[in-house]
Formats: sequence, structure tokens, C-alpha cells
Amino acid sequence: MTALCSNLDDRISAVSSRDDAARLQEDFLVLAAHEIRTPLTSLLLLLQLTKRMSEREPEKTPAWAAAMLAVFDRQLGRLARLCDDMFEARRAEPVQRAPARERVDLAIVVREAVVAAVAHRPAARGAIAVTAEGAVIGRWDRSQLERMVFHLIKNAITFGEDKPISVEVRATRLWARLIVRDHGMGIAREDQERIFARFERAVPVERFGGLGLGLYIAHAAARAHGGAIRVESELGRGAAFIVDLPLAPRPTERGLAARRGRALPSRRGLAPRAPALGRAHLKLASHRAQRPR
Repeated sequence: MTALCSNLDDRISAVSSRDDAARLQEDFLVLAAHEIRTPLTSLLLLLQLTKRMSEREPEKTPAWAAAMLAVFDRQLGRLARLCDDMFEARRAEPVQRAPARERVDLAIVVREAVVAAVAHRPAARGAIAVTAEGAVIGRWDRSQLERMVFHLIKNAITFGEDKPISVEVRATRLWARLIVRDHGMGIAREDQERIFARFERAVPVERFGGLGLGLYIAHAAARAHGGAIRVESELGRGAAFIVDLPLAPRPTERGLAARRGRALPSRRGLAPRAPALGRAHLKLASHRAQRPR
């Protein structure tokens, strides 16, 4: 009995330690994101102002200055994405953030995500092929889908070892499927479940950067929509990330929304929304500069 009680105490202590560590990680992320956001917003606004001035008088802007502005734009964009991910990791669980559903074409979201990902990694230009069976329209949260698709494509670029990447979008009567496939280093079978957890990585930190949040955010977005994400991979033979999303909210979700006093609109009579092209870091700058502190 004494041994059993001692073992139980050890388990409780271990669970408490893990919970404390998780809370410390979350608190650190939020604190760091807040500290980064203020100077980052100022830098982004100054960058936009400088770019506008150079575009108005291109003859007065040396070629080297224009090239430097492009680099600043790309690197500040990466930092803004990282800051957004740090905020998103705190609120990514489906129970904490229900999708704000609207009419969205997944094929358009994919093409925009490819453009955004290539802007961060120009070397990947031309390596990504997108195949879509026309429009694939469902009722989804546009911002969550944009983030999910961006991270899957960025993951393929990072670990694809500069080999071709294919992105496929198709739909059945009730479901949409997205497949992002690379031909790079692949993922060991024993790592294929844990890579979707927060802060988990299947590669050495010394070789690859990042916080281990991208696949976690993608997984949470798929779950929030009543869908699923999985990976098929072997070491040295690339990886295919497969996402299945229902085209419309499930009946249980509609009932829950109605009980909360915000019934979801039906799919009929909706005007198509024009695709919103825009960089996440420019959105971050304009939105957060106006947001009261």
C-alpha cells in the first residue's frame, strides 16, 4: 500500500509539473508576442511609407535601395507571421475558437497561400504545382483556412529538400480534400502523430528553425471545422499531408450555434465574395496600429 501511494504521488507530481510547464510556455508565448508586436507594427508602417515614397519617385530611388526594401519586406513579414502564430497557439483549440463561417473557395485560398509562401522563400518559385477541379466552395472560416494551408505549404518547402511540391484540391458532394505532397526527407512512423502537437518537432532544432507550431495550428483548424488531417510518409520518400473538410457545418454545430443565439445562415442565397489578396503582415500592421492598448 505504501508503495502504491508513493507511486500515485509521483504521478500526480509529474502531471502537475507538465501542466505548469505548459502554462509557462503559453504565458511566455503571449508575453513575447506582445513585446514583439509593438516595435514590429511601427517598422511595418515605416516600411510601407518608404515603399510608397520610392514608388512615387522611382527615378530617385537607387536600385540597391529597392532591393533592400524587398528584403526588409520579406523578413519583417516572416517576423509578423511568427508573431501571429504565437498568438494563435494560445487560442487554436476548437473549443476556444469556433469558426466564423462564410462562403470560401478553397482553390483560391490555396493559390493565395502559395504566393504568400513563395514570397517568404523565393527559391521555391516554380517548384509548386497546384491542381484544382474548378471552384471548391464551402462554408469555412477564411482566416483559419488561410493559416492552415499556408503552414502546410511552408512545411513542404522547408522539408522538401528543393524537390517538386504538388498541391491538390478536389471535392465530393459533401467533402473537400486538400493534399500537400513533397518529395523530401520524410517523417519517421513513430513521429507521425506527435508532430501535430504544440511545440513538437521531428527534426533537430539546430538544423531547422521554428517553434513547432505550424502543424499544430493546421490540425486545430481542421478539427474546428469538423474535419481531419493526417500524414502519409516514409523516411527519405517525402510526405503527403491530407486534409478532409466538410463543405457545410454539421447539424450538431448548427444546433449549438442556434442555441447560442447566432444561427448559421444557410448556403442558399449567398453572394460570392471576391478573393481578398493581402499579406498577413500588412494586415497585422494596419489592424494592430489602430487597436487600442
